[in-house]
Amino acid sequence: MFPESVTLPLTRVQAERRAALQIVLAQGAITLAAALVCAMGWGAAAAKSAAWGGGISMAATALMALALFRRSENAGALRAAWDLYLGQVLKVALTIALLVTAFKSPGIVPAALLAGYAASFAGYWTAPRAPRKG
Repeated sequence: MFPESVTLPLTRVQAERRAALQIVLAQGAITLAAALVCAMGWGAAAAKSAAWGGGISMAATALMALALFRRSENAGALRAAWDLYLGQVLKVALTIALLVTAFKSPGIVPAALLAGYAASFAGYWTAPRAPRKG
């Protein structure tokens, strides 16, 4: 067994999985901030709508990450490319379905929903650019 102070280095795929999780977590933090700003400026309905918008983006990002990283590190290039394309199609379909559902929901403030959705994309910029090795 390893002592608690020893950490094993991450493989490249493990580091990329961690980076994808950090993007989703960054999107969550930004979504909460956008919802708070909307609550202070326009009330509870706008805050809820902004949270919905950011949540839609987070769900789509998480789905894409699951599609990309569901296989082992030894999967071939063709399988990885297929997962990339499938993940992108599923991400777009989920985003459209959730946005349509959200816009049809009662009490939604459309501008706040779109603001929360757009603000969450800053999570891609605030998360680490390249996966860390360890």
